[in-house]
Amino acid sequence: MKALIIIFLTLGVFGGAAFFGYKMFVQPQIALQKEKALPPTPTPPDPTLPDFNKCVAIRKSGKVVAARDAFYDFIEHNPDSSKIEEAKNLLGEINTDIFLSTIPAPEKEVYIVKKGDVIERVANHLKTTGETIMRANNLQRTMLQIGQKLTVAPGEFSLVISRKTNKVTVLNKGKFFKEYTVLTWPAVHAKKTGPKAPPQPKIVGKVTDKIAWFNGTRVTFYEKGYLNALHWIQINIKGCTLHSVADENSPQMPPGGGIRLTPDALDELSSMLAKGDPVTFE
Repeated sequence: MKALIIIFLTLGVFGGAAFFGYKMFVQPQIALQKEKALPPTPTPPDPTLPDFNKCVAIRKSGKVVAARDAFYDFIEHNPDSSKIEEAKNLLGEINTDIFLSTIPAPEKEVYIVKKGDVIERVANHLKTTGETIMRANNLQRTMLQIGQKLTVAPGEFSLVISRKTNKVTVLNKGKFFKEYTVLTWPAVHAKKTGPKAPPQPKIVGKVTDKIAWFNGTRVTFYEKGYLNALHWIQINIKGCTLHSVADENSPQMPPGGGIRLTPDALDELSSMLAKGDPVTFE
């Protein structure tokens, strides 16, 4: 009888200890493994998605100016949207489509060519560039005809070159116009990381020249070869000249290097920017 009691007591003690150990250690581990095995909690839907889709639908309908206004409104009111970068990319495409084409827009000025007019004179009158007039009016030659209608949108451009975002952003009258992704930074502007990396100051400069190279020779916008030229946007901040050549040993690489963008980006920028346009490097 005593032996039986001892056996029951032993089972009770060790059984209780085992149960306690299971509750304290084993069960939490099992619960943790089950939790890890569960699929990730789905991200709640972005509440701005319906508004973004409305902007896209307007663009697809062919209402270019209305789409531009809709995207500007979307970006202003939804800065934290998951679609903000996509919205900026689409808006940039719309802006350049309007600015560098014959697409009608309420802000465009119409100029009727008079006797004695040449591209440079008209450009000065409209406060724009000859490249812009040529591109915006789909002109294949610089010769103008009396009575010819030219349309140009006003542009007061400035650039923001940002290492943080890896973008070159174009502003028109201080308002977002388009942004371009930087492909390559020169060594002088390589990002400095780590706890001892000094803060990078803003540097203010300007566009000092626009250079087009064709077969190793500099050409102007009214010369043969310009449409197939490689472009530089020369900026008076060290290492900030914009170019599109990947080969560091190429003779068409800016002296001392520069910031590389795509050829299409340089083609657009050279058609829009003018000497003296302000540049901020940050």
